[in-house]
Amino acid sequence: MSRFLRSAALAALTVAAAGAMASAASAQTYSRLVVFGDSLSDNGNLYAISGQPTSPPYFQGRFSNGPVFTELLGFSAGRFTAGAPVTGSVNYAFGGARTDSSASPPGMRNQLLAYTGAGGTFGANDLVSILGGANNIFQAVPAAAGSPNPAGAIQPVALAAAADINFIVNSVATAGAGTILVTNLPNLALTPQFNQGPFAAAAPLADYAGTQFNGALLNSLMTTAAARPGTNIILMDIYKIGATLAGNPGLFGLTNAHDACFNGVTVCATPGSYLYWDSVHPTAAGHQLLARLAVDYLYYGDIGAQSTVQAETGFRQREDLLDLTAEGLSGRAAWEAGTRLTFGAIADSVEIDARGPVAAADATGWGIRAGLDHVMSESSRMGFTATYRTAEVEAGPMDFDVESWAFDAFAGWRSGGHFVNATVGGSIDHYDDISRVTSLAPIVHSGETDGGSVGARLQGGVWFDMGGIGLSPRAAVSWVSTDVNGYTEQGIGAQYEYQDRTVQAASGEITLRAEGGGDGFTFYAEGGYRDSFGDSSDAVGTRITANPAQILSREIEDPFGGSLIASAGVDADFGPVNMTIGYRGRFGDQADAHVGAITFRLPL
Repeated sequence: MSRFLRSAALAALTVAAAGAMASAASAQTYSRLVVFGDSLSDNGNLYAISGQPTSPPYFQGRFSNGPVFTELLGFSAGRFTAGAPVTGSVNYAFGGARTDSSASPPGMRNQLLAYTGAGGTFGANDLVSILGGANNIFQAVPAAAGSPNPAGAIQPVALAAAADINFIVNSVATAGAGTILVTNLPNLALTPQFNQGPFAAAAPLADYAGTQFNGALLNSLMTTAAARPGTNIILMDIYKIGATLAGNPGLFGLTNAHDACFNGVTVCATPGSYLYWDSVHPTAAGHQLLARLAVDYLYYGDIGAQSTVQAETGFRQREDLLDLTAEGLSGRAAWEAGTRLTFGAIADSVEIDARGPVAAADATGWGIRAGLDHVMSESSRMGFTATYRTAEVEAGPMDFDVESWAFDAFAGWRSGGHFVNATVGGSIDHYDDISRVTSLAPIVHSGETDGGSVGARLQGGVWFDMGGIGLSPRAAVSWVSTDVNGYTEQGIGAQYEYQDRTVQAASGEITLRAEGGGDGFTFYAEGGYRDSFGDSSDAVGTRITANPAQILSREIEDPFGGSLIASAGVDADFGPVNMTIGYRGRFGDQADAHVGAITFRLPL
């Protein structure tokens, strides 16, 4: 619950300052907003020419009791009727507008003509909002309902409206707009216009018309998007959230998602708790929900970049296991021939700072290990370790668990004070219970996927005796590759589809180890520096499933970068049993990691 509250507060702040969010985002920004539409987007254009809707109780010419959702996206769009310049953010939407070339109020085709006729153009950083079609259907329902074939009468109206919207989208895309947000129609049957009163009998027909419009719009936009790859056409689906809003208004701080707050005469006592202001229009609270949903659609590339933490977790865990497996090979004590059974446990935690669009992350985990350690002679040694490991990760709006089954093999050689060892291994990784609190909190999307990691490490060094204390300068190189399979979220908001991803890099480290003690008890401390090189990791790719929206890619930097390494531990013999307790920390520019382990070795 605390996570939901934290994410809900974040979502609310995001909508309140969406423009600031866009500016802060590293790759997904919009310079201005151009709006074409009907009463759901009108910021006062119809009121300026007709005095409707009556204000008050309507808010300053809006068809609501507050700002409409396009005004909550972080842009100050001027009104067309106020002479707003076409070079800035501007709103051409009119309440009552159809999608066609109607003269008054100006249909959406005429809105576009008015914009271009005034010298308006579109650029790569522009965001264009297009929403319409409901008025076509509202005006056709009475006649269609009284006809012998209501569905047959209303279908051409819905398909023609969808064709109009697609024409406008195609025209705007052809003119060079970078991003177009197209909003489909809600479930009209759930509005007070049709869920009660004299039009209740026509609710199924209204819903049929809306679904016909939505289906035709999606199909046509997919074709248009394929033909206009220079424009990202995003379809915001408000139809599929309707049932949740109607059935569970309390989730969104509402108490009534059935009735109109304003009945044409009086206003309800608590407008902020109603979804509908009048028979078809949302309240200010409803528009805030629409704006939050729009954020999830508009910024999916940046929000989806959060999934980088999944592959980074698998990558880091593979590095940890290579380090731990090599730890027993580079100590100062002489190797004694024989075979030993090894078993133990590990625990770890990681804190990663925010990076561009990626929020800060925390991970905690544990694991158990078992294997065999075989010393052939005082100069050669080999063995293997099997590990089960699990971790819980909290990464901003995204949480997930990781379960890994790993196998590592090792071999070492030493002669005098010189030593060389090598470790190779791999793991099967399961990413379970993935959840993302959407911008429309507390709506949570879920998912799961799997992947795998492989890696190798080579280390060499030399020991010097410094009067009872051994010093060992050493160097190591590692290579790790982690794959995470793509998956699609499940949920009613903007369903993100994450692409397959590989995080792959080599790293090098230089450290100095000191070791002392004797008579079955030794201690050690080690410090040094590690940095990666040869990074060939994939960008994070995200799209919205069943949507014309493009795949957007984000290059994500290594969360650690260069990092200091510090480790310490003790090794003790208890009769035939040897025990090692150790700690290894990594302190990077943007992340810190801590791993503790205890290992027992028993002779066979």
